[in-house]
Amino acid sequence: MKPRSKIVRVEAQTLRLHPSAQRDIVPSKLKKLIAELDLDAIGVLHAVEYEINGQAAKWIIDGQHRWRALMDHGLGEWPVEVKIHLDVIDDTRASDLFLKLNDRVPVSAFGKFANEVKAGVPAAVGVVQLLKYQRLTVAQAPGDGHVHCVTALMKVYNFDGGQALALTLQTVCSAWGRTESALEGKIIEGVGLVHRTYNGSIDLATLSRKLAKYPGGASGLLGDAKGLMQFRNASLPRCVAETVIETYNVGRRSGQLDRL
Repeated sequence: MKPRSKIVRVEAQTLRLHPSAQRDIVPSKLKKLIAELDLDAIGVLHAVEYEINGQAAKWIIDGQHRWRALMDHGLGEWPVEVKIHLDVIDDTRASDLFLKLNDRVPVSAFGKFANEVKAGVPAAVGVVQLLKYQRLTVAQAPGDGHVHCVTALMKVYNFDGGQALALTLQTVCSAWGRTESALEGKIIEGVGLVHRTYNGSIDLATLSRKLAKYPGGASGLLGDAKGLMQFRNASLPRCVAETVIETYNVGRRSGQLDRL
């Protein structure tokens, strides 16, 4: 039986950071490590070894803050112990390894999501496909055409395997376009609650048309939902949902939605 890993001792400067199977740098953590660097407490770094974009190297999967602290001090020649995961030979497996190694360590929501996509986690891949269908992308910073709230996306997707999220994205894009305010996390989660509850029985054209006329657009609706929170013992997404339902019901003699 072939070993799945090996421990090697190499100079820090010979290592490279994996381009995708990584977390965002935490500036406060890096600053503290640089200020209090203890060469006897570097510990073992985790890495994989295969060719990426034509470059063969030992790619760090876990330990980048410690590695960066060494490099900042000009200690590229310092020998470090590295556990090479021999059975990881592509980016998908590298991302899966990253998730396993960081299961108990805080990772940004975006960093976790990006690695779940790389690792082929069905829900994360499904979210990306639904966004692509609406000509949207996931990004670390909010903006028109970009969705930043990966936690809300995953939550709504997991309501029912993607149906509520598909209807939600269709609704907000039809009503307000692919604007930053329409793609705000609490808006997506609140509209998702409505679609999960009524499971395809809503007249989407009517809902989108009424939301498009809402005073102040998506930002106005979110503001009114925040005001509703002052009178209701409910979360902001739930107040968004109730505001959406009230808007949908205006002027309808039949087919009104019950409050959540």
